[in-house]
Amino acid sequence: MKQGIIVVNKGTLDQEVRARAIDDFVLSIGDRLEEAEITSVFTDSNIRRGLREQTGEKVQNLKASILSMKENGVTDLVVVSTDIHNGPQYQQLKEETVGLAGLFKKVNISVPLLYSEMDYEITARAFLGAFGEIVGNDILLVLSEGHKTDGVEELKGFESALLKYFPGSYVATLSGEKKPYKVIKELKAAGIDTGRIVLIPMEFIAGENVENEVSQEYTDLVLRLEGEGYTVESLFAGLAEYDDFQRLYMRHLYDALR
Repeated sequence: MKQGIIVVNKGTLDQEVRARAIDDFVLSIGDRLEEAEITSVFTDSNIRRGLREQTGEKVQNLKASILSMKENGVTDLVVVSTDIHNGPQYQQLKEETVGLAGLFKKVNISVPLLYSEMDYEITARAFLGAFGEIVGNDILLVLSEGHKTDGVEELKGFESALLKYFPGSYVATLSGEKKPYKVIKELKAAGIDTGRIVLIPMEFIAGENVENEVSQEYTDLVLRLEGEGYTVESLFAGLAEYDDFQRLYMRHLYDALR
C-alpha cells in the first residue's frame, strides 16, 4: 500500500502567506505521515497561471494531481478539503475526486472545518484557545464568505457554540444571510455604539494580498466599523496560521485515513 494525500485550496500568489499557511500545513502532515506522498493543489486557474508567469512554478489542478498520484504508484488516496463549510467548492472537489476514484484501491475525502455539531463545538473551543486572551471581554466578530444556501446551518451552529465562550461574539457573512451591516445593526440595537471589536477572517488563508473574497473585503469592513465609532483590533491572518486550527483540519484528515 502506498498512501497519497492531496491538500486542496483556491491558492494565492502571496508567497509569504502561502508559506505560513498552506506549505506549513503540508509540512505538518509530512511530519506525521512520513511514508505518504503529499502535495498541494490550487483550484484557481488564474492563480496557477500567475505563478507560472511570475516564478515559473507549475502547480497542478486537482485532476492532474490525482493522475500524477496514480502514475507514482499511489494505491490509497485522501483528498483534503480546506473549506470552512460545505458549498460549491467542496462539491466540485468531491465530483472531480469521485470521477477518478476507480484508479485507486481506496479513496476518501476529508470534510470541511464545520461539518457536524461536534465540529461547531471543537472549532469554538479552538477560537477560545487562539483568541481568548486577545478578545477578553470585548466583541469578537468573525468574517466568513458564506453562501446564500450552502453552509447556512453550519455557520449558525458555529455561532451558537461560539457564544458559550465569547458572549459578545458574532459571525458575519459576505454572501450569506447575516451580512456585516446586520451585525452592526444588532450592535447598535443592543446599545453598543462604541468599544473594541476583534475582527477575525474565517478562511484557511487570509491576508491583504490574498485573492479570496474575505481578504478582499476585510480592510473595507475595518474602515466601516471604525467609521461607526468602534476601535478595531485587526487579526488579518488565515486560520491555517494557527496551530489550534491546523489540528482541526488534521483531525478530519485522520478520520478520512481510517
